[in-house]
Amino acid sequence: MSSHKLQEKFLLLKLKLNPADTEAYARLYDLYVDKIYRFILFKVNHKEIAQDLTADVFLKVWQYLQNNKKLGYFKALLYQSARNLVIDHYRQKAKRKVVKDEDVMKNIIDERGNSIVEELEIKSEIKGLDYFFRKLKPEYQEILILKYIENYPSAEIAKILDKSRGNVRVLAHRALKLLQTLINEADNKPKRYD
Repeated sequence: MSSHKLQEKFLLLKLKLNPADTEAYARLYDLYVDKIYRFILFKVNHKEIAQDLTADVFLKVWQYLQNNKKLGYFKALLYQSARNLVIDHYRQKAKRKVVKDEDVMKNIIDERGNSIVEELEIKSEIKGLDYFFRKLKPEYQEILILKYIENYPSAEIAKILDKSRGNVRVLAHRALKLLQTLINEADNKPKRYD
């Protein structure tokens, strides 16, 4: 077991014993803040909004722990809170505005050593990948982020999304296939020269 996982288990045990342990929660925050931020950033595509929503996630989870004093699967609680806050964010907007920020995709891909690019064998530029990724339904986006950006195994994704492992594998396969199809169709369209 890695030192990261040991530290996480220790901190979660401390929180179970004392839900008001701010030091343990702050250390858990440090372990998860970057992952939750990236997850939200992929969904909203705006750095400031992602920062605000990330802070809200940790505040909501802290309040939940204070009110319920029941701690189940912490990582799933964080991601479910993040998903709900993103949904609330879009519900509050009358129109959905897509903010173009090519650096978002570049940073996420670079942090993972181009793994998603290699996995999908994408020949397009990063701007094109972001365009096709945004065409996928949110459920497919979440699966791809958790599986290929965050590198979570299917079992953990199943807990986070409250789905079976088999369902996660099927959704990941369908999402990748659809993304590849969208990219291939765009590559095969005849170019117009006006």
